[in-house]
Amino acid sequence: MEQLEASEVEPATPVGKAWFVLTIIYLFIDCARPQDLVKALDYIHLGMISVLALLVFTLRNLRLIDWKIPQVRLILLFIILLILEIPFAVNKHFAFDTALGLLLYLPFVFSCICSVDSKRKLKSILFFAVLFLACQSQFAIRHHGCGTGAQMYDENDFSLYVNTWLPFCFMFFLSEKAPWKKILFGLITALGLAASVIGRSRGGFMGLIVMFFIFWLFNPRKLVSLLIIGVVGLSLYMFAGDKYWSRIATSSDTQHGTAKERIESWRAGWNMFLHNPLGVGGNNYQIRFTEYQSSWFRRGMWGRVAHSLWFTLLPETGIIGVAIFFSLLFINIRDIFRLRNVARYCRDEDARFIKNLSVALLGSLAGFFSSASFISVLYYPHYWYLCAFISTIVLVANRCAASNSYGDSTAPE
Repeated sequence: MEQLEASEVEPATPVGKAWFVLTIIYLFIDCARPQDLVKALDYIHLGMISVLALLVFTLRNLRLIDWKIPQVRLILLFIILLILEIPFAVNKHFAFDTALGLLLYLPFVFSCICSVDSKRKLKSILFFAVLFLACQSQFAIRHHGCGTGAQMYDENDFSLYVNTWLPFCFMFFLSEKAPWKKILFGLITALGLAASVIGRSRGGFMGLIVMFFIFWLFNPRKLVSLLIIGVVGLSLYMFAGDKYWSRIATSSDTQHGTAKERIESWRAGWNMFLHNPLGVGGNNYQIRFTEYQSSWFRRGMWGRVAHSLWFTLLPETGIIGVAIFFSLLFINIRDIFRLRNVARYCRDEDARFIKNLSVALLGSLAGFFSSASFISVLYYPHYWYLCAFISTIVLVANRCAASNSYGDSTAPE
């Protein structure tokens, strides 16, 4: 495998603390969502203010952005595709808002890559992301498994959010040595699981199963991880109750209820794609659904979404969008596996942290996509933020390898 001399890995360019702090504040506003709890805050548009603040820092530091990062290029290509589809969409307003929504994620993506330039900052922002999960989970426990709002409003959306960030709790649990930290991350894990169970989301349950399996499969400490999963699984079984397991049991019934609705919606999405191989435009599946719905639905089901990330992606962005999206997914998975190689050139503590991070990232992607297969979340921020974190982690890991490498002073590219 091609390797990179330590001297060839450029050190992080120092940036002001303010940019990093604002990046965390943005994540707090977007994930913990204080504006949903204190309505007065909603009137001052905290979200837009935080985006504009990050945009200002990004524009002032464009020279720091590494445009060669494949995730950056592919996200930009995906946004450009959505923009180009606007004139051809039936509902141009929906298509415009969709493209604009993804465009507004870019300041965070760039800020994460540029301002999180050390292991200490990386651990800090991931710690806060996990802490924001705890904030949402305690709210969801008291509100039938639903989060405060936006992309965590209902139980299915919230369980997706839990499955995306819960693996990082495991990562911290395994990496941290202080007993109080292990207790803290154990409690956050319990909060997230409890909130997901209370919501009784079947897609969320499937995401948990896949996430735990990936966590065990790629964890080098298989006996320890199996013990942890066993304890969590037993606790989950005892806490969930009969109502939860009765609802989960209905997942296998594909001839009635919401399962049948989803299958028919996916069939409509497939037919929509066959007739529009270049895509119908962002969020235009719901506009065009009446043209492709089966007789199983009542007529005139305008506004129905695909209930699947994949069957949103396929008809709305077409062949080109699918190619870009899967290229992005391939690059992300490739980078995660390369992290294990990078870890070999780091000191023990850094190596353990990077390896645990790679497992957390795999679990996060597995949990996200397993749940996302049953809900329309293509344009939610979770995956796009994960792309930013994966790019950032790779950069930080390479810097650790370059500065901490042993005798031969080599580090993988």
